[in-house]
Amino acid sequence: MTDNKQVVSQLTQQKPKRVLVVAPSKLTIHHRHRQSFQTPPSLSNCILKIIAKLSIASAMLFGISALGYWGLEIVEANTIPTIEDRYDWQTQKHICFGWMLFTFSSFLGSASFGDEFH
Repeated sequence: MTDNKQVVSQLTQQKPKRVLVVAPSKLTIHHRHRQSFQTPPSLSNCILKIIAKLSIASAMLFGISALGYWGLEIVEANTIPTIEDRYDWQTQKHICFGWMLFTFSSFLGSASFGDEFH
């Protein structure tokens, strides 16, 4: 309680200062811009970023097509074969899963070699 009284008494003992009244429309905010020196991205980092983005997009597309082939394989297994021409959906599904694994591993490789945090 005594600390509060001391602060109040110090504030009241100070000489009153002149206050400048400014219209709100004339107020401006000044930001201090900190200069940061950023090195331009190298060509290898740009290439690795492009590879990472393309490989994750292609991995998603191969995964979606593999799920589609899986559905067609299930539909074909549940129908009565009337046509002699049968499709090998299982092989196409395995091919899509293989390419999906390849593109996802290329994404992981390019992302691990990328220099984004430095």
